[in-house]
Amino acid sequence: MPTTVVGFRLGNGMYQMTAIVTQTGRLHLASGAYGLPGHASKPKMPIGEHPVHVRVGDLRGLWGKYQGRGYTEVLVPPACVCLEVTEAPLVERAGAIPRQEAPFPELVAEFIGAAPARPPGQWDLEDAIYDFYTAIGAPARHRGRVPAAAAPRAPAPAWTPRAAELLRLLRGGAHLSGPRRGVLGYSVTSNGVRLRAGQAGVVLERDEVSELHAALTAWLLLNPPASGATSSEAKDIRSGRTTPP
Repeated sequence: MPTTVVGFRLGNGMYQMTAIVTQTGRLHLASGAYGLPGHASKPKMPIGEHPVHVRVGDLRGLWGKYQGRGYTEVLVPPACVCLEVTEAPLVERAGAIPRQEAPFPELVAEFIGAAPARPPGQWDLEDAIYDFYTAIGAPARHRGRVPAAAAPRAPAPAWTPRAAELLRLLRGGAHLSGPRRGVLGYSVTSNGVRLRAGQAGVVLERDEVSELHAALTAWLLLNPPASGATSSEAKDIRSGRTTPP
């Protein structure tokens, strides 16, 4: 039986955390270093008369709590997703919350794979929660978008349709490589960035990738394409060369 969930994944440049609430009122958490599946914790079980609403409240709290701790990179934007995995039936105990369960890393992994890639400005936590309540038939009232001051985030990186396309490929396990320029080249996977020179090569650390990205972005901003110029003409203009009349 499919399972409807709402969740997100945040990162701080080195570590990531994932939070997911399911239609049964369970809260699944996972954390770990970038590039790794992460360690799933035992789910927090349903509590109270309205367990889904209780856990969604926890989800909102985690969003603000972890952003306040520096987890300002939105690795997987908030989303409501229907997963193929099925949670185990709840084992009730008289006068107590249901029996504790084992971690469910498969649910976390499927959520990460199924959540849509959306550029900044096209997602919101409250939108995802409202979609979740609507999907499971729970009472819902859209709270409206959280003011920026209530959920501070680092400046969003430049995002293009091409970047969104490549992100989907990397999440699917693709191996990206640029055109060879003689013996030089590069390759990118979800696990790392590698620069090549002939048979030799080096895998960059994450801070090196970040610095390279910043330098390339600065170069692109400094050298916008010349309007109406061909590729070779634009290159001449940027380098200070001009073609004689």
